[in-house]
Amino acid sequence: MRYQFVLDKLGKKVLDDLAQYRGGNRSRVVREALVTLADMEARLDKSEADPAFQKMMADSDQAIREGRVTPHEVVVKMALSKRKRRK
Repeated sequence: MRYQFVLDKLGKKVLDDLAQYRGGNRSRVVREALVTLADMEARLDKSEADPAFQKMMADSDQAIREGRVTPHEVVVKMALSKRKRRK
């Protein structure tokens, strides 16, 4: 089957680069990408349906709302400070 779609410049470059390793076959790259994306979505759906995952996410959400988390910027500063002390 033939389909037509529009790519931006970056998408075209990525497609061309990936196709280069597959004998220039852009169609193969698109087919592989679709199968890979569908597999990733299926695994994500399975993970999100897991009760343990749902509980973990609810607990994380509650911790954020209650302020029991350290902001990313603070963690980065702590890590950099620790790294400097080691040198």
